[in-house]
Amino acid sequence: MRKGYQVTTLNIRLLDNAEFFQLMSETKETVSAATKSNKQETVYANRLATLTELLPKLEASLHLSKKSKVTGVLEAADRERDDALSTFTQLVRAFARVKDPETKAAYDILARLLSNYSALAQQSYEKETEGINHLLNQLKESKYQSALTRLHLTVHVETLKTAQKNFENRYKERLSEQSTQTPSQIRELRRQLQEHYDFLIDFTAVNAYAYPEKTLYATLRNNLNSIRERYKKLQPPKKSKKAVPDTTEVPPAEQ
Repeated sequence: MRKGYQVTTLNIRLLDNAEFFQLMSETKETVSAATKSNKQETVYANRLATLTELLPKLEASLHLSKKSKVTGVLEAADRERDDALSTFTQLVRAFARVKDPETKAAYDILARLLSNYSALAQQSYEKETEGINHLLNQLKESKYQSALTRLHLTVHVETLKTAQKNFENRYKERLSEQSTQTPSQIRELRRQLQEHYDFLIDFTAVNAYAYPEKTLYATLRNNLNSIRERYKKLQPPKKSKKAVPDTTEVPPAEQ
């Protein structure tokens, strides 16, 4: 039916929650601006009032603003611990060719240990967390503590420990945020919003066809079509990959 009324096709079900929210918000603003000077259009006013009521509820359910903030903080914390781990590994590597016997012995013991933890930063959040915690626990042993003291690297282990703790706290915040989201409520709000959205699209298109002399309808239909066209062209979101830091392994210790 819509094709005959010059409505751009759009499968709204394919939009993710954030895109759906933005589509509804842009539509509300566009319809509101177009009908502001036409007080007699009570049909639009009533639908806009409902959209105005429902949209904040959807935004609250999605935690759009908070999600963006928490996710950004989590990613920053992950980069911080990656940097701390990379710095510690590179500093150990710097002693690879030192000839002093005691220094060489300290390097050898740390190099053997770190060879078990290569490419940790390329792992998932969970696996990297498990690996770093295991490494930190091993470094508490007296033989590793002596080696760290000899090479003056204790402070860098403390930096890694602090960065790891900070990441774990941010990760817990992210899990807590996700646990508060209510999929069933989001689905219901989407259903209600799309019902009103579909009505606005159809009402506008039919009136633009039936009353060509009333430019309000045709202009509004065209503006709504422009919005629909933009969302129609959206590609499925791609998952971002974690940046891969320097993964050169520590030179193997001499046997």
